[in-house]
Amino acid sequence: MSEDKRLTKQLTDYWSHICRGRALPPWEFFNAGAIEDIWKQCCVWQVETGGEGRKINQYTYEYVGRGLKGALGKDLTGMVFSSRLRQFPGARIAERIDEVVLQLHAQPITDEGVFVNEKDKIVKFRSCMLPFGRKGKVTHVVMGLSWKVF
Repeated sequence: MSEDKRLTKQLTDYWSHICRGRALPPWEFFNAGAIEDIWKQCCVWQVETGGEGRKINQYTYEYVGRGLKGALGKDLTGMVFSSRLRQFPGARIAERIDEVVLQLHAQPITDEGVFVNEKDKIVKFRSCMLPFGRKGKVTHVVMGLSWKVF
C-alpha cells in the first residue's frame, strides 16, 4: 500500500473508531497522539458557519503540522479564509471544505490535485478531510495531506 493510501486509510479508520455510530464524532474525542506518526502531515481548521449577515463559512488554521508547512511554503496558523478565496497557499486543497462541513451525513472526503505553493513550486497532493463537531454541526475539520514537490 502506498504512503498516500496509508495516510488516508489511517485517518479514516481513526475517524470511524471515534465516531462509534454517532452521526459526527465530537471534537473533544480527537487525540492527535493516536495518529502521531502522521500528525506532522495534518492541519486543523476551526469552523465558523455563516450567519449574522455572513453568507459563507469561515475557517481558521488552528494547527499546521511541521511537514505540511513545507508543502504550503509557509506557516498558515491563525490565517482565516473561506472556500471562495482562491489566492492563498493551498487554496486548491481547501476547495472541498464546504462540502465536508455541509454534508447531511458526515463522512471523510478524499481529494487529489496540484497547486503552486508560496515558493512557486508545483505540489501534487492527496488529501483526506475529517469532520468533527457536536449536535450535528461541524466545528472542526482535520485534514491529512501527502504530497510531492516539483
